[in-house]
Amino acid sequence: MEKIDLKIEKGKTTMRYILRVGIRLFVFFFICMAASCSSDSGNSGQTSGGNIAQSALARNTNPQVSDADLAVVVAGNTEFALKVFPLLDTTPSNNTFFSPYSITQAFALLAPGARGTTLSGIEQALSFPLPQDRLNPAFNKLDLLLAAKTPGTVLESGLQTPKLNNANAVWGQQGFSILPAYLDTLAVNYGAGLHLVDFMNAPEDSRRTINTWVEGQTNNRIQDLIPQGGVSPATRLVLTNAIWFKANWASQFLQINTANGPFTNRDGSSSSVLFMHQTFTVPYARVDGGQAVDLPYAGDNLSMLVIMPEPGSFDAFSSALTPTVLGDITNHLAPQAVDFSMPKFTFTRPSSLRPILESFGMTDAFDPARADFSGIDGNRDISVGGVFHQAFVSVDEEGTEAAAATAIIGTTAILSPHLTLAIDHPFIFLIRDRQTGVILFMGKVASL
Repeated sequence: MEKIDLKIEKGKTTMRYILRVGIRLFVFFFICMAASCSSDSGNSGQTSGGNIAQSALARNTNPQVSDADLAVVVAGNTEFALKVFPLLDTTPSNNTFFSPYSITQAFALLAPGARGTTLSGIEQALSFPLPQDRLNPAFNKLDLLLAAKTPGTVLESGLQTPKLNNANAVWGQQGFSILPAYLDTLAVNYGAGLHLVDFMNAPEDSRRTINTWVEGQTNNRIQDLIPQGGVSPATRLVLTNAIWFKANWASQFLQINTANGPFTNRDGSSSSVLFMHQTFTVPYARVDGGQAVDLPYAGDNLSMLVIMPEPGSFDAFSSALTPTVLGDITNHLAPQAVDFSMPKFTFTRPSSLRPILESFGMTDAFDPARADFSGIDGNRDISVGGVFHQAFVSVDEEGTEAAAATAIIGTTAILSPHLTLAIDHPFIFLIRDRQTGVILFMGKVASL
């Protein structure tokens, strides 16, 4: 198969030697921040300046995707979110926050280059329910739908609807060959082009260039994502996805009503924290084992679903939270006047995903002897060396801000009466699109 040869190298002999003997580090980064914007086919998150190699094909802004395909992709995202959630809980007293949408989107960018059992392992681990020729358009369609719902419009009330920015970019070594079909898939479905950098001769400059792009796309919430030494002269590709989301509550909390109150931590101890408070009518459900309230953001398209298990039952409830249970909760939501309070909180959490993904059956991708990513460059010399994830969330009287980053590192040789509800002990929360149900972020607050 013919390749696109991106040449800016010093001599073919040196290149062949490096490709044959040197260890090449192939890093895929995908970032998600709640508070933001959406993927733009004209921009694609590209930086100004520098050489960019792109497919001749433009992003498809009107993909023909059935409602059934869109629904199963959302269901796969939910399944992945809920099976990962309890496994991130390595330290029970710690809070957890991650972005299943960021992680699945990152692997959706990687999957078109995988073949054989490497691809099937990714599909199993990430709960990808469709073949590639339907999965990629469905992810494209979902992104476009989210973009249409999150324009950041200022309403008559003065509140701004959520803004969601989703940008994709690929960073490639000058002279590294990429198959045209892979570039086409990235361009058509994800709006991504290939920025040419020089990892071989200027790895630190390349790292800083990518980190600067990441910071710009995430309102500086994710900084220095690639650590010093994270790219080297052996790096060949860095794939990045950045999402920035910011949302006002549809009904904001007055700061004058914010006051200290006790929060019972997961270990039974008590902390004095700031609680926001208001009385309003919102979707509420009492279900077996807990209570839930769905807090809408301005425009009522997106919301934060807060689920608080009964005191002392958090561990059991969390481990039993399946897509069926979550669906039962959302199906029982009904308008209820609530005297409501919940704590303000801000935290950042890193997560190592490799052992989790391996436990889900994604093993070939990590094994240099079995990994097959020949759909990227035509060779079978790339394997995934690690997967890292980091997420930030801030919840206050005005609304929510969140960010997340995913790094996939590839290596190669080479109305009823008022109800009083205080979220005053450990709880789970999901930031989601109400119509499709797609979970953008998910977390728990166990200790404050």
